Amino acid sequence: MASNGPGTSQEEFKWKARVSWVTGERSVAYSRNNSFLIEKQASFKEKDPHPSAIEYLLGALGGDIAAGFQTVAPRFGVSIEALEISLSGQLNNSLTMLGVIGEAGHPGLETIEGRIFISTEATEEKIEKVWQSVQDRSPLFNTLKRAVKLDFSLVIVL
Repeated sequence: MASNGPGTSQEEFKWKARVSWVTGERSVAYSRNNSFLIEKQASFKEKDPHPSAIEYLLGALGGDIAAGFQTVAPRFGVSIEALEISLSGQLNNSLTMLGVIGEAGHPGLETIEGRIFISTEATEEKIEKVWQSVQDRSPLFNTLKRAVKLDFSLVIVL
């Protein structure tokens, strides 16, 4: 096993979660000292009491990217005044998730699109370098880009 220094190993850096079914299509996820409800795999309703699994995935990716910007930007001498990330995901064929007979394809995400709205006085060139570094360092971006088409754009807002 690879070592990360004295007394450390990759095993020490394993993240864990436990999920328990509650009722219907609702589950609760536990990780460290946190818990959150997951309503369904994906929902087609306009409103639900809790996010679906797909919405948590999109939110987690957005949170990972936002945290990455806050970590990386200072290393490039960039100050960020505001940051917002809008994400959407498209399933390959949502009817396969519903079990519709005769449907081709799969219920997995085909694409994830994101628009990153960033307010900063930094140049576009510098922000592009920050964004590239964020992508290179992001655990979720790197995991998902191997399975899903990721299409992101930066919008600099003054």
